[in-house]
Amino acid sequence: MLRVLFSAVLALAFGSSVYAADLDVKVVDKACWVEIYEDDNYDKDDPHLQIQGPAEFATLKDLKGRNWNDDIESVIVGPNATVKAYKDKDFKGTEIAFTSNQRVPNLGKLDMSNEIESMRVSCHAS
Repeated sequence: MLRVLFSAVLALAFGSSVYAADLDVKVVDKACWVEIYEDDNYDKDDPHLQIQGPAEFATLKDLKGRNWNDDIESVIVGPNATVKAYKDKDFKGTEIAFTSNQRVPNLGKLDMSNEIESMRVSCHAS
């Protein structure tokens, strides 16, 4: 009901019809993210980045203005996220999966230190 009323108000204000589908709002799950670090042990003094999910990156070459290809040594996964990381671009090569709330201080222990070139961040309800 509120959506229809809002549509009518917008139509009157802007002189055009506004459809309910135009008003759909994307809800952001603030608990769905992954934080990647250039260094092991989550060193915040070196480059690090939090990525909001859901998201897919066939390459990490120009992720938020930086080349993260083969440059990730530790990760922290948010409570509503799961992450699949791949050794090669385009989601190919060795795959490693990270679960919700997982903290990996040293990807070298999983033979993936500085080896990730693509990733998928998926969201789910807690």
